[in-house]
Amino acid sequence: MELIALGDRDHADMVRAVTYGRQSHKSETDSQASPMMQKEKGIAYINSQDNWRHVGHYEDVGLSGYDPNVFRPDFERLLEDARARKFDVVVIYMLSRLTRQGAAEALKIQEELARHGVAIVSTQEPFINTSDDNPFGVAFFALIAGLAHQESKNKSKFIRDAFRELKAKGSHSSGPVPYGFEAEAVNVDGITIRKLKPGLTSNAEIGPESTPADNVRFAIQLAETGEMSDNAIADELTKRGARTPLGSLDDEAAEARRKAAQKRRKSGPSDTADYEWTATVVRRILSDPRLAGFAIGPVDPHTKKREILRDEEGQPVRPHEGFITPKQWYDLQALRGGRKRERRTDRAGTMTFLGSWGALRCGRCGSGMTVANTDSSYVCNLRRTVGDVPKHVLRIGMKEADAVVAGRLWARVAALDPENDEDVVLLAAAAERFAVQGADPEAAAELAEQEAQLAHVQQSMRDHYQDRRDGLYKGATGRQAFKETILKYQQHEARCSARIDELRAKATTSTRLPIDEWFANSDDGDPFAPGGLWDRWDVAEKRAFLSLFADYVTVSPTSSRRETTMERANKRIEVAWARPTEASDDNDQVTA
Repeated sequence: MELIALGDRDHADMVRAVTYGRQSHKSETDSQASPMMQKEKGIAYINSQDNWRHVGHYEDVGLSGYDPNVFRPDFERLLEDARARKFDVVVIYMLSRLTRQGAAEALKIQEELARHGVAIVSTQEPFINTSDDNPFGVAFFALIAGLAHQESKNKSKFIRDAFRELKAKGSHSSGPVPYGFEAEAVNVDGITIRKLKPGLTSNAEIGPESTPADNVRFAIQLAETGEMSDNAIADELTKRGARTPLGSLDDEAAEARRKAAQKRRKSGPSDTADYEWTATVVRRILSDPRLAGFAIGPVDPHTKKREILRDEEGQPVRPHEGFITPKQWYDLQALRGGRKRERRTDRAGTMTFLGSWGALRCGRCGSGMTVANTDSSYVCNLRRTVGDVPKHVLRIGMKEADAVVAGRLWARVAALDPENDEDVVLLAAAAERFAVQGADPEAAAELAEQEAQLAHVQQSMRDHYQDRRDGLYKGATGRQAFKETILKYQQHEARCSARIDELRAKATTSTRLPIDEWFANSDDGDPFAPGGLWDRWDVAEKRAFLSLFADYVTVSPTSSRRETTMERANKRIEVAWARPTEASDDNDQVTA
């Protein structure tokens, strides 16, 4: 037998490699997990070699490699293509995939391929390599071929690799199904995984007859208001008599869960466990990444938290069907972590041009201003001293503030000059924001999700840095775990930022600001004329227009009462004009 010199050929600068996979029996779910895994391992090996290129794949599923009477179509096609010198190397997972008929048959196959200049390489048996890179390859080939009948060892290896592959795909492979979910077997990329999806819903009021899925949705709904703590949600579910995760199980499963919990708790049993909710249970449900369809990784031994399972590039693995979208989940975690939900309406439920959405800020403390209950004015009422900021009440007339901001906004838009540097910056920012506002729903949804992911991963990094400062990552193992985790987060942060830039740039280059149309849609080009554009727009449209050109509006305290109300309002108001994303700087705003 001869070794194959891969470099001694006309196309010496490139080695053409193919992969071959085989599985004796299809599983009951018709899964081809093992062949898929064999192919992926083979391609990964090829990609790791200099100047190698994957040029084809051959696969026989449900066909024995032991029975000499079995015809394997793709194996025969492999031999025909080898004779036609269409490739230089066959990459297999293990020799038993090629044949189980013993050393003689294996050597016969090797000699047939060698006659046509084709080498054999095994990804799991590195000593099997019949190229001239490995002078002992053929000898080892013969040895391993003689041992190919030891099926049990190989089968064990396949099972372990397949299980790891399932985990990498995010399959719910072990443990109880999370509360509110049900599991089903589905095929993902040729691999059968247990996919989670929301369980059955009912038309019943939240209570003893409501389903676990109903209760999960109700808890999410309460949490998204931003006004109820985990304790308050638990109390509400208990008051309504909703069945807890324990109370939703059948008798046998519930008893097993009770005994396990009893061991951990080391305290007396609870007679009301079926219906008494706790903040801990609510917290576990609402913080579970599977609510958004994410797969979960193992519990972090240092932080004791379950994190989102991420692939080798740091991207979240999302194989399941969730109750809410990823963006909703990220927003929910931020809200539960202390961030106040952005208000869009005032206390009375009304929507005003400047109040309660962060556009109008107090010049004394920087807080957003809302509508006063007693009169038509915007107000900031700080009831107690906070740090260096004393308690205060700052207000401005709503009618006057709206008129000043709207007038200054339209005047600036009308005077925009493409030759003026400051106006060029403002035009670029407005065009970027207009493009995002007008993006197609899918692009807008992806942008929102990417921005939420970025905020979440940045907060996770801050949490991990704090954990390290608190001494949770100790010793060499702890430091290595911290380093690996932060590296993944940094990679994901970079990818999110790049994708956000890409989406914004794509949207911006495909749109333009319709400034001429804005003025043309008003009598005599005056948007404030009766029936003009500003008069026809509702509050939401006016807010959207302001957000194109301004980041926020600041109201300073009044300094004199000798002027008219409108004159005082005009002096008290400053507009921070928009800046493009890449040029944004909180300390460098252009005001007017």
